[in-house]
Amino acid sequence: MIEKLKSVILTVLILASLLQSYLLAYSTPNYEPLPPSEYISSVLEGTKAELEDLLFPDQIVLHFGQQRHTVLFPDSSAYASIFESVKSRKIEGFRKVNLTQERISWEDIRDKQEGVEFRFRDGIALSILQKNLNIKGSLPEESDLITRMWIYSSSDKQAAVTYFFTDSMNTAYEVLRADFTVKDVENFTAMGAMNDLFQVMPGDYYLPSKPMPVLSYEFGYKEFETEQLKSSLFADPLLTRNLKNKDGPQIFTDGKRGLQINTEERWMKYTDALAVTDSKNNISENLEAGLQFINQHGGWNGKYAISKPMQQHSYSNQTFAFRQVYDAFPIIADKREGFGTIHITLQKGVVSNYERSVVYADSKVVSKQNTELMGGEALNTRITNHPKRYNIINVFPAYRPVMGEKTIKLIPQWAIEFRDGTYELFN
Repeated sequence: MIEKLKSVILTVLILASLLQSYLLAYSTPNYEPLPPSEYISSVLEGTKAELEDLLFPDQIVLHFGQQRHTVLFPDSSAYASIFESVKSRKIEGFRKVNLTQERISWEDIRDKQEGVEFRFRDGIALSILQKNLNIKGSLPEESDLITRMWIYSSSDKQAAVTYFFTDSMNTAYEVLRADFTVKDVENFTAMGAMNDLFQVMPGDYYLPSKPMPVLSYEFGYKEFETEQLKSSLFADPLLTRNLKNKDGPQIFTDGKRGLQINTEERWMKYTDALAVTDSKNNISENLEAGLQFINQHGGWNGKYAISKPMQQHSYSNQTFAFRQVYDAFPIIADKREGFGTIHITLQKGVVSNYERSVVYADSKVVSKQNTELMGGEALNTRITNHPKRYNIINVFPAYRPVMGEKTIKLIPQWAIEFRDGTYELFN
């Protein structure tokens, strides 16, 4: 009897196993999706960029002669047409000149002769600028940063002359061979002939002769999730430890790399322990490596421009800053750890430090308004009466980001840049 019972039970188990195998093979599973709040994608939103996307002038200044000038910003069609034309022309051969020894009156050239200036506010190394301009042949073996490219018609209207000016007060490079003609210069200036005039100030920056019409914007915004950042920046996020910190930022580490997230400032800082080497750095290689790292770990979330490296020495870490530009103007926050900037430090192509806001703007504009920045005599008075006027090196329009509960406002302001690299915003 017991043996018969065992046989029946065994038969039932075999049949049940066969039925289960059949159901697994041929039935349609009924998946129950996780609620969105329980699932976080490890992919960080953000577009990828090529180096040439980050290399463009902050301003293009047109000189008409007779002490008349205007300024073009990156949102204008004239700016785009002129810069695209210049990028396609061949530039070759450089002669280093000492400006104090050259018998050239740059004030006369600026005020009396037609010309066009491409201004790179923070300076760009020639080896990097070569990525976006058609510069041929060997480059000067210098660490100078190019702050201006100036093309102008000679006084006899027989030729176009091209110079690159550097961040060194007395150093410039004359271009020996360039595909620019007097007719080109005339065409460039004609594109801005109907624009409002700007006046040159003693510090060699330009201010509008009357109030300047601008737009203010308001956007929604998103934030990178902590788990997204961990998955993106650590080889194995499961091996990371959370170092408890009651009042300060969240800190995660896998023993070698660290991620610090300041929830109050909405700022992240990633570090990777890097042994200091005595190997020589290459600024172009470091910049390319930094660009690819950002492409893979957060992307750009808008249009950015490169700022000058904080260290240019061959054997030290090189830090690059990237500043977001919206429409015409750069975004400048009240402090370094603010919306719109990315900082990255490398040595020999290896990233040791990476910092950025965890907030990024939604592409949808909530609202925009017409407004204006002061100009003319009111602006001149504001600048000339500034208590730190002798330390001012630049004045330019910018956007100040103001973070709300659900939106970011971009408010047009005048930005004053001082010699120590700090800014002051006002309107």
